[in-house]
Amino acid sequence: MNFKNLIPGGRIVKTALAVLICLILAYIIDYDYPIYAVIAGVLMMKESSDETKWAGFNRMKGTVLGGVISYITLMIFGKWLDTIWGPFIMSFSVIVVLSITKWMDQDSYVGSMSSVVLLITLMGHASTSRGAFVYVVIRTVETLIGILIAFFVNEYIKRLQ
Repeated sequence: MNFKNLIPGGRIVKTALAVLICLILAYIIDYDYPIYAVIAGVLMMKESSDETKWAGFNRMKGTVLGGVISYITLMIFGKWLDTIWGPFIMSFSVIVVLSITKWMDQDSYVGSMSSVVLLITLMGHASTSRGAFVYVVIRTVETLIGILIAFFVNEYIKRLQ
């Protein structure tokens, strides 16, 4: 057994530090569920700050696009999402969001992220468009905070690389 592999490397420590900062910030501002900030902090911690910046930029594009399309879908088709038409509307919405990312020549991750945000919003917030709007705004802001924290940790804690 190689005990050297038990010692966490720089990226692991920086990821944990990004999570810690997200959680402390949430505690300071008395925010109970910083789940999207923490997830973004974990997923966006890359080998370098440049990689984190570009991955974070793609994640934000996907989050915003998915949020916008889900809000539009809720405004037009919201009352039908809890009917037999719901699965068809959601599947068609995925086609729309993926087609937009293809048309805009975006990275496939942008399309995946857009689809995830779209589906979570449609399935979890279909009862009210206001609830969906608030969710999209909160998710976008939280994600941006997590990305920024991951970027700054990665940028300024270089000795751990």
